[in-house]
Amino acid sequence: MIPARPKPTLTILVAISALQPLALNLLAPATPTLTRHFASSYATIQLSLTLFLVSVALTQLVIGPLSDRFGRRPCVNAGIALFVLGSVLGALAPSTDILLLARVLQGAGSGTAFALSRAIIRDTSDRDESAGLIASVTMVMVVAPMIAPWLGGQIETRFGWRMIFWFMMAIAIGVLALTLARLPETARIVGTRTSLLGVFRAFPELARNRMFVLNVIASSTTVAAFFAFIAAAPYIVVETMGRGSDVYGTFFMTNAFGYMIGNFAMSRLVGRIGAARMVHIGLVISFVGMCAAMALSLLPAWSPLTFFLPIAFNSIGNGLTIPGSTAEALSARPELAGSAAGLMGAIQLGLGAAMTLLISWLVTLWPQALIAMMWLLIAIGLLSTRFARASR
Repeated sequence: MIPARPKPTLTILVAISALQPLALNLLAPATPTLTRHFASSYATIQLSLTLFLVSVALTQLVIGPLSDRFGRRPCVNAGIALFVLGSVLGALAPSTDILLLARVLQGAGSGTAFALSRAIIRDTSDRDESAGLIASVTMVMVVAPMIAPWLGGQIETRFGWRMIFWFMMAIAIGVLALTLARLPETARIVGTRTSLLGVFRAFPELARNRMFVLNVIASSTTVAAFFAFIAAAPYIVVETMGRGSDVYGTFFMTNAFGYMIGNFAMSRLVGRIGAARMVHIGLVISFVGMCAAMALSLLPAWSPLTFFLPIAFNSIGNGLTIPGSTAEALSARPELAGSAAGLMGAIQLGLGAAMTLLISWLVTLWPQALIAMMWLLIAIGLLSTRFARASR
């Protein structure tokens, strides 16, 4: 039985979880503008997304074990402060190189907060309760990726792309003030005297755990499919379909709304059905959605509506898969929740970064490559749940 620990409020968990999707999606509609402003190629500017994800991945790999040793609270606060610094640098960026550095700092800061929010939940809840709470947090914080593309498009159109970074800085300062005042320490053991290299001993143990590995595969392929969508969808809507960035932002809300529906279903049903079964159901829904997306993408009348509608259905499945597989993976070794969250986040976003890099090139050759890639990733995730069920 997990000892009683001070629990952070839902507001704090949502706030520290929302920085990453906010930073990820707010700048996306401005990608074509950034390409013209810096007289660069679309693929080069897309490095701002790829390097953001790489930074998040590498930071999570380190911050998980360090938070097991030094505590969740100081690591979260340091991450948010780093995000503020990256936002200021991005707002003042005179060149592409400085812009990319700013995105790296934002990725490191937001990745720290995002990964540790999951570890904090697992510190204070059991497996199924964790899945429900992660879904509840995500359901509330999904407002960030729901409105961020639309808001980013509006800010860029009216005030220019630099104002997007100033806006992110202001949000992060507010979150930092909240965590400094209200975030309790939840780590099981803080201050254990081991070498810095010693805190990474958990990784081989987790890698040998079959349930951890299979659930990481299920969540990572789902997350990578979503990041590929984030990277390529603006190009498809603006360049292929000839619509404005505001159209992309508006239609993106259907994607976030679908994810919210999945999160709501997870939070209500996980106690009865169990996290493992909900993960499998979610991937089946996503697979069906991507099959429909593939068929519609090959029709002559491919439009924002026929593009986003099946993706929204896929997002319902994602809302079941990601919280459930996250809770299952962190429950493989509860005493190593920080390390597990960091390793899982690194794998998720490392794969996501690779997919964004690949799709940024492929989508310019064949726009439907995005749908094909998402279909393949979801299919791999679905197979992993079949193996997980067989293992049980």
